[in-house]
Amino acid sequence: LSNSWVISCGVGTDISFDIELMQKYQTKTLFIDPTPEAISHMNSVMNSLGSVKKESYNQHGKQNIASYNLSNLDINNFFLENKAIYHTNNKNIKFYEPKNPDHVSHSISNWQNNYSDSTSFIEVTTVNLSSIIKKYSISNIEILKLDIEGAEYSVLKNMIKNKIYPNQILVEFDELQTQRFTKYLRYFYLILKLMNNYELVHTKNYPNFLFVKRKITNL
Repeated sequence: LSNSWVISCGVGTDISFDIELMQKYQTKTLFIDPTPEAISHMNSVMNSLGSVKKESYNQHGKQNIASYNLSNLDINNFFLENKAIYHTNNKNIKFYEPKNPDHVSHSISNWQNNYSDSTSFIEVTTVNLSSIIKKYSISNIEILKLDIEGAEYSVLKNMIKNKIYPNQILVEFDELQTQRFTKYLRYFYLILKLMNNYELVHTKNYPNFLFVKRKITNL
């Protein structure tokens, strides 16, 4: 993990996992999220580099800047894309607001609002993994972290199509919470495709999954 690339999609207002990785392994982390709250949170973090941790993390998904240990972190290891990760690149799309106004995470599919196309939204620009890799000259993704409110299916399907294989994939399959049979079916086939190159490491918090790239051995 030392000095490796991490791509963290769906920043929100909690990057505790990413900060801990950066502290321990000096990872170069690309944060991707177009929501105004996420961008504001990231700017506050980067403007507070050098600060020590003053309080414990909370469990609410909205971390205070004082809860991060920002000492000894290099600004050159922080990268921010204020776009929505998707299978398309440089397209303007609707980014639907969450059902709960106290929440931060917007959604392209709007699964939180039963896939309605009539709820409130903001317009954002998309970016895909291929363009990200090219822009930042990334030769190897150590960790791809996806918490992107239903867009993970399109992102992972496009990733497989373009033969992009991060060493680890941390993903929350949000649409598995909808209890729609068609969603279960398509994720079942997606996971089968992933299993051609990955081992599924089961985790406690469904529907969060960890996939680890299989090692190729020469017989």
